[in-house]
Amino acid sequence: MTVKMYTAGGVDESGRNMMAFEIDDEIIICDMGLQLSNLVMYNDEVDKMDVNEMCEKNILANPTEILKNKEKVTAIVVSHAHLDHVGGVQYMAQMFPNAPIYGTPFTIEVLKVLMKSQRSVAAPLKNKFIKVNVNSTFNTSRGTEIEFVNVTHSIPQAALVAIHTKNDGIVMYANDFKFDNRPALGQRTNYERLRELDKIGVKLLVIDSVRSNLKRKTLSEIVVKEMLRDIFIETDIVGSDAMVITTFASHITRLKSIQELTQELGRKLIFMGRSIAKYTKAAKNAGIIDFYDKDIIICETPAEVNKWLATVNENKKEYVVVCTGHQGEDNAVMSRIAEGRTPFELKTNDKVIFSSEVIPTQVNIEARQILDAKLETFGCKIFKDIHVSGHASREDHRDFLGMVHPKHIVPVHGHVRLKEGMIELAEELGYEQDETLWVLPDGGVFEFD
Repeated sequence: MTVKMYTAGGVDESGRNMMAFEIDDEIIICDMGLQLSNLVMYNDEVDKMDVNEMCEKNILANPTEILKNKEKVTAIVVSHAHLDHVGGVQYMAQMFPNAPIYGTPFTIEVLKVLMKSQRSVAAPLKNKFIKVNVNSTFNTSRGTEIEFVNVTHSIPQAALVAIHTKNDGIVMYANDFKFDNRPALGQRTNYERLRELDKIGVKLLVIDSVRSNLKRKTLSEIVVKEMLRDIFIETDIVGSDAMVITTFASHITRLKSIQELTQELGRKLIFMGRSIAKYTKAAKNAGIIDFYDKDIIICETPAEVNKWLATVNENKKEYVVVCTGHQGEDNAVMSRIAEGRTPFELKTNDKVIFSSEVIPTQVNIEARQILDAKLETFGCKIFKDIHVSGHASREDHRDFLGMVHPKHIVPVHGHVRLKEGMIELAEELGYEQDETLWVLPDGGVFEFD
């Protein structure tokens, strides 16, 4: 049986993930993401763009080939709630109104929050939202079985998507993941189920390869908690005044670790910024963790942020502030602090902690350089890269391939230079380019026998 793969986005780039698989005369779409760097680049213009223009500007994926067979689309399956995987749903799902949107409870709750604050070009969706727990299955309207296998990542309830063909094994979509054997929140990856799927047979593996050049195993999230503990408590010999942390708003596990360490330190915690508010609401609604029930102040609007920053400025030793802006985004809380646009002023005995890494796009690199230079003028203590990746490294990839033994491999989530490690590993294991190992471009249709 032939499987067709539509590479609408996210194959030869990091961002706007959207791929589809045609199996037994039906098409299953996996992910509908945004290209965040392009969204930032065109931020002032996006509200005036229609969906087609957003596609042309590479903010959204290119669905042209899928639209030629739109009547075959039976499902939109979202693997997890990062915006480069789910952020395009509010714009593009309207193209396939009869296809339900499937995701884990947290992913669907994030999508609902995004829909409530959607931009003007996003039309109300007619698609049904269907929650599916990890380690469970569902069937499309035409009977194809799809499975969500629990996997660790830097966001709750991420899933490996296993599409069971009727008579020719499994198409596995593994885009994004890491193997964290001591997760600080949730369960470790379901290795047992992956071995069982190997026995059924994996025909095609689409695999996140963005960190494949790193010859190591990606470290556990528990390591970051201990790094933060050092900064919060163990090395705090002289006693810091303000403590301001910026991290990924979607990283619920990281926020939980910060909350626990703040409690140990005996300070009050404040979350600042719209995106943090959105993700914490989704975490509460999905039953993962209720930050609203933990004596945490969560402020969303600029007015609320300024009110509490004025309070913190007068009582710096009493609070820990977690805010948006780790990539140097304009108008994020950290940028406003650095530019003196809030009532809060950094001093030499204050700590600024970047519990993140710079996403390697030119826009982000330049924005962070500007932000870092501004922060350094205050003479405050700055801690960078207090972070571990949410993406697998080469030894994780080796373990994965050793568990599922796919017939065909398609490395995704980055241009070819970032995928060289996966190509090298696959060839080491006996795969051959253009025979069983496929380095594909975005925007095409490819067949696998």
